[in-house]
Amino acid sequence: MDRRQRVMLLGIAAAIAVAAVVIALVASGGDDDGDKSTSSSAAQTETTTADSGGLGTSSTEVETTPPEPEATTATIDLKGGEPDGGVEDVKLKKDDQLEITVNSDQELPIHFHGYDVEKDAAPGKPAVFKLEADNEGVFAIEVESTGTKIAEVTVEP
Repeated sequence: MDRRQRVMLLGIAAAIAVAAVVIALVASGGDDDGDKSTSSSAAQTETTTADSGGLGTSSTEVETTPPEPEATTATIDLKGGEPDGGVEDVKLKKDDQLEITVNSDQELPIHFHGYDVEKDAAPGKPAVFKLEADNEGVFAIEVESTGTKIAEVTVEP
């Protein structure tokens, strides 16, 4: 077998391996249960080796990395200890990721009831609440020192 035939066979083997990976990825499809669908990203690495006396071998590796879960986010701006634009209404599903940022024009303690987390917000230093919503119910976020409600977080099953 001459060099040209070996190169052609290697090309065919590589094309078959890539086609098999594509078919497997397409066949795995998506999520048909009507809820949020998640996608996976695949990284493919193809390695072809040839020795001087025979046919080369081709192998394809597929690594699947789950995507980072998207977080439900909200930003609350406090002016004079009051929420600019009114009380923020946040809704999400249990076990979703939540990220709430509270900016304030003065130093204030911010308390997230139901999760019992308190953080200080100050000019240029927002209070950031990052957590998994593992408690179901309706929870208030308040300026702790005044009891002023700045957000209502609803976590549904």
